[in-house]
Amino acid sequence: MTRKQQIMLLDTTLRDGQQCPGAGMSFDNNIAYAHLASQLGVDVLEAGFAAASQTDFQIVHTIAEEIAPLQTGPIIASLCQLREQQIVNTIEALAPAIAYGKARLHTYLPIDPYLMQASLGSYSENKTQIIEDVYRLIKMAVDENMEVQFSPEGYSRMGENFDFATDLFRSVVSAGGTIINCPDTIGGACKRQGDAYFVKKMNAHAAMIAEEFKDKTIRWSVHCHNDFGLALENSMNAVFEGPATQIEGCINGIGERAGNASLEQCILYLKYFGETQKDCPVFCRAHSEHIKAISDFVAENMLIRQPHWPISGDNAACHSSGGHTNAILHNPLAYQPFNPAEVGKEIALTFGPFSGGNHAQAIIEKHGFSCGNDEKYSVAQFIKKHYADRRKGITEQELMQAYFMYRDNAIGENHG
Repeated sequence: MTRKQQIMLLDTTLRDGQQCPGAGMSFDNNIAYAHLASQLGVDVLEAGFAAASQTDFQIVHTIAEEIAPLQTGPIIASLCQLREQQIVNTIEALAPAIAYGKARLHTYLPIDPYLMQASLGSYSENKTQIIEDVYRLIKMAVDENMEVQFSPEGYSRMGENFDFATDLFRSVVSAGGTIINCPDTIGGACKRQGDAYFVKKMNAHAAMIAEEFKDKTIRWSVHCHNDFGLALENSMNAVFEGPATQIEGCINGIGERAGNASLEQCILYLKYFGETQKDCPVFCRAHSEHIKAISDFVAENMLIRQPHWPISGDNAACHSSGGHTNAILHNPLAYQPFNPAEVGKEIALTFGPFSGGNHAQAIIEKHGFSCGNDEKYSVAQFIKKHYADRRKGITEQELMQAYFMYRDNAIGENHG
């Protein structure tokens, strides 16, 4: 029997998500989100960038204090640049989680030639020194009982720096780092790139590191941005066609520029398609019934969510057109790819210009009034005529008001 592989979920909504303009939250909302993420069952919660400010330090520290002791709580991570003082600050911020074996320092360095020059200046030309610094600083964190994750920023656009990336990974693993995250930082990766596709590079690097460090177990991770709308696809390709056993993403797909891979989409993707793979069945341990609550929280406190957003959007389980509502009244899942209850939602019907008599009848009878089969069409047409300028739909209360008007008109006509 083929053994199923768990895919770990790293939630970076509090870090990458809040780097998105307009998405920042108050101190209290950061802490509240951390508890929701723990209930959702993410494996790693990237609580922020502790070295960014005293407030961010306190956010990370408080989350580590409150979440790490929970029996089923996630690992608490914090991102920092590969600079000694930032490493020190981040270790201090995560200190409450160390005793529980749930502290992860996540550090990074650009390997995209464009990013290296822009971010590192002349330092980018001294690759030997960079590799030495990577070893020294990661070992510093490992010696403090930190789990260390390293990200080569701009991995998907590394160009001629493949060998440099290999040397960096050797340095990371030699120093005790155990997670290597390969990001599509600029969201430009696509499978149609052929041999240049970053998942193929991941496979090559993973094979080399496994061969050279037979006594080490390295977890490969993927962090994709959505600039071409390919973040979900690229993340899943890294799992099903690559070495990744960790996916990074944000709730509602928020994040820098066009956002990150949507964590709730990743969860449902793995749930419905992961275990069906004969060669590499995979699963994640998230409790999908909590998706609506955490998605609504992000929509209310970070960035507005599109109504038609997959999985958790307001319209994702809401129907209006006559053909759809008629079928759903007979079978609630007729036009749903999964039961909305799995993500904490309920099927809803909104009466609009394309709704039919069955829909009107169902609402009227639900409210305890009569609408016979012989009149439901006339009732529906009366309602739509009354609200002719309401092309976006009406509430059930408004529908009932129109229904009473229809009844009053019918009585008046009979008396006339």
